[in-house]
Amino acid sequence: MDATHDTDALDVSRSEHDDGWTVAVDLYPVDDEAVTVELLGDTAVVAVDTPVYHTEYDVSLPESGGTASLNNGVLVVAGDD
Repeated sequence: MDATHDTDALDVSRSEHDDGWTVAVDLYPVDDEAVTVELLGDTAVVAVDTPVYHTEYDVSLPESGGTASLNNGVLVVAGDD
């Protein structure tokens, strides 16, 4: 099934810091190699492509910009103020 899903299906954590912000998304049990992330303004478009599962999630960010990293099924998008 190809679809765009709401982030309600994901474990998303958002935090604000004195020097920026962080959004973390737990994608377990999906392998990092099956995930692509594109930052578009204040949205992270997270695509998951496995042999049995194809979908996209739109994750809201506090503001545009930031950098994304993925490690062991956890996506972290961090931005500076």
